[in-house]
Amino acid sequence: MGADAQDGPAARVFFALVPPPPLREALGVLAASVAQRAHGRALPADNLHVTLAFIGTWPASRLAHWMDVGARCAGAATHVTLDRLGGFRRAGVAWIGTRTIPPPLHDLADALGAALVAANVAVDTRAFAPHLTLARRCRGPFPDEPAGPYEWSVDAIALMRSHTEPAGARYVE
Repeated sequence: MGADAQDGPAARVFFALVPPPPLREALGVLAASVAQRAHGRALPADNLHVTLAFIGTWPASRLAHWMDVGARCAGAATHVTLDRLGGFRRAGVAWIGTRTIPPPLHDLADALGAALVAANVAVDTRAFAPHLTLARRCRGPFPDEPAGPYEWSVDAIALMRSHTEPAGARYVE
């Protein structure tokens, strides 16, 4: 199921973890450094997030449904340590992630995936690998090294909307 013209304006949405502002700012500084080294383009600090589940394009009038799904799936707060820089060469992306996925974070991703499957939404079948994209259009060299650590107490998930603009995508909660 997805957007239908009769349902009004559509929104491209996904579930994400959004770092608190001080952490986003610190990661924004890291993004600039990594982008320079990897010959890429740093993401703006305001766009930094960890994608949990991509939903797709839906009528804006139906977004309350996904907010309810997110609230039902949210579990206990968990601690995440961002401590590893890496890259996806084919996608031209440099990222920071965690060497150890806390079980509650894995459980949250599984619950959101199950909710999407129940709603007949196609889900990514790759193993959950939480990461925060720092730079796009990287040509290399790609990082593969320890980082930080950047500590994060994750206590909420967000339903994000993607806006495509001439300068690139912008994500809004």
